[in-house]
Amino acid sequence: MQSCPNIGGREVRRRLHISCFSLVLTIATILYIFIYSDGQQRVLVFFPSLVMGIVLFEAIDRTCIVNAYFGIKNMDKKNQREKNFDFLKVQRLKSLIIILKGFITAIIITVIIYLIPLNL
Repeated sequence: MQSCPNIGGREVRRRLHISCFSLVLTIATILYIFIYSDGQQRVLVFFPSLVMGIVLFEAIDRTCIVNAYFGIKNMDKKNQREKNFDFLKVQRLKSLIIILKGFITAIIITVIIYLIPLNL
């Protein structure tokens, strides 16, 4: 698959910052579950890890899933319409793959948390 990013450096950095914040939130949720919960709230780890995974893969692939859906590019100037239909198809396919990788990452993290016993 050819590479045709739809976000520039500033947007990539912003997504990396959001991903780091989501990682901290995921770790805080895990600590809360193991310190204060009886284990029934382990599914809560799924949501911050889903955000972390999707935003991280957006930054790595330099493709925003929302921009790909609307056919927009943001290459550090201002939003522009994507004029090349082939690039738009590739961006939309990449956005679906990013969502899939984010879901798989969140499911794996949640399953690992379910497998860890509460009495460490």
